[in-house]
Amino acid sequence: MAKKTKKKHVGSNGVLNPALVVLVCAGLLTVLGIIILFSASLHINKNSPYFFIEKQAVWIGVTVLVGLLLMLVNLDWIRRFIWVGYLIGIGVLLLVFVPGIGTTINGSRSWVRIGPIGFQVAEIAKVSFVFFVAHYFSSIRSDNSKFLRGFIYPGIGMGIYIALVIAQPDLGTALIYVMVAVSLLYLAGVRLVYLVPSVLAGFSGVVALIYNDAERWSRLTAFWNMEAEKAGDAYQGWQALLAFGAGGIDGVGLGNGRQQQSFLPEAHNDFIFAIIGEELGMIATLAVVLTYGVLFVAGIMHIRNAPNTYQYLLAAGCVLMISVQSILNLGVVTGVLPTTGLPLPFISYGGSNFLTMGIFVAIILNTSLAWRGPVLQQSKRKLKDIEG
Repeated sequence: MAKKTKKKHVGSNGVLNPALVVLVCAGLLTVLGIIILFSASLHINKNSPYFFIEKQAVWIGVTVLVGLLLMLVNLDWIRRFIWVGYLIGIGVLLLVFVPGIGTTINGSRSWVRIGPIGFQVAEIAKVSFVFFVAHYFSSIRSDNSKFLRGFIYPGIGMGIYIALVIAQPDLGTALIYVMVAVSLLYLAGVRLVYLVPSVLAGFSGVVALIYNDAERWSRLTAFWNMEAEKAGDAYQGWQALLAFGAGGIDGVGLGNGRQQQSFLPEAHNDFIFAIIGEELGMIATLAVVLTYGVLFVAGIMHIRNAPNTYQYLLAAGCVLMISVQSILNLGVVTGVLPTTGLPLPFISYGGSNFLTMGIFVAIILNTSLAWRGPVLQQSKRKLKDIEG
């Protein structure tokens, strides 16, 4: 009798489910964030030492609730409203330019405040951006490699979002959009002959944009000679390096760090990784980097099981949004990249980014629960949809 072969399926069973690994990594980073946030923010508001912890706890609660609801939603049903979501994303990005609603913080008009609630619109728009790309390329599967439908049209669609973010101006967040967009275009099967020249042209445009902005050009040149500019535009980066040096291998201990005592601006936000280095030492910082690395690898393993192009690109976009921002923040704080003003996912203080990152994790978990059909068949980068 011929031996029956078991049909390979994807699902959510097993403790080594990649999507579950992503959730565990996000949870560990969140716990570390709460612990280090208390120390990093203690000297900001001495009259209310728990102020930042309490606000972050509220956002964590909101994120968990939104994530649980999102895990129950049929992702294919959401496709009916993709274009509505795309337009809402544009509308949200335009809100920052409305007098009385848009708020300028640290030189960027990227915040919207409605009553007591304030949020960074470029963060929230990341969700509709990823859904748009995934839906569009799954709708034109046979034309992904064509110039107009596969490159120009989606390029315009993504370019509108990126242009609005640059106009705020928020070049750091715009860089995340660009890097994720290029990666998704490649994964969708867009030809490299279109991508490579566009990336080079875009890079040249960004350099020209920075060159014509005296403040940002000064910040970039300061990065090239950080020690000479340690009292000027390279102050934050230099203080971050001092924090890592002071921490050594084991760190100086929780609550014993000096950099958050008015030496390092944004210690509880963009530069919180430096506080981890000072108080917990090199071992802890390497553990954080390893956790982000595990999250990325688990995400890549997860998307390999996608049953169709839509969910493949959707999950890939979520993984990339988390990972690219992590890499950029770690690069800035360690002095590898110029200062861009980006929070560290799941660790830095801030509700908008935490909520957005939590939504991406929820989408990854949602896809894991939904993927019970045959695994994705691939021929190089050509994706084939298989009916479950």
